[in-house]
Amino acid sequence: MHIQGSRTLHARRDAVFAAILDPEMLLGFIPGCREVERTADGTYRGLISLRMPGMAGTYRTTVRPVDVSAPDHGRLEGEVVGMMGTLTGSASFRLADAGAGPDTGPDAHPATMVTYDGQAVIGGPLARLDGRFVEGVARSLVDQGLSRLDARLQAGASHDAAPEHVDAAPDHVPATSDTAR
Repeated sequence: MHIQGSRTLHARRDAVFAAILDPEMLLGFIPGCREVERTADGTYRGLISLRMPGMAGTYRTTVRPVDVSAPDHGRLEGEVVGMMGTLTGSASFRLADAGAGPDTGPDAHPATMVTYDGQAVIGGPLARLDGRFVEGVARSLVDQGLSRLDARLQAGASHDAAPEHVDAAPDHVPATSDTAR
């Protein structure tokens, strides 16, 4: 499976980069994410529940950031394991200044272009699904996640609460009724 794309987010590049590696932000923007924990070695472990035909179930995730250079780019390697099968792969992302966001004038907010490229090997019952269907679901999940991230970053910017630094993130974030949507 291979997906790639790009999206403009309406926030500073450093805020976008910090959010991508912040467990609390991840919990809020990854569709179906119920739990995220950052371990001492920098690996992220989580729990995701999907309710999609052919893919419904709960999946344990492990993601490790590699080749990370704030606030420009990063590469993530990981694995998703559940009753319906496994996905093992990697994804890279690049962040670039994209000028002003939707507002113009002296109070305009900066925007960031996120470009991503991911590939995964699918195993188990999931591998029996049509590849185009799986790629379509993956693209949909990425689009939903980036839309949610953009909304959270814009809300944070309007309240001066954008993430400040990757190291300031909590190590474990359980889902609450507010973030479990």
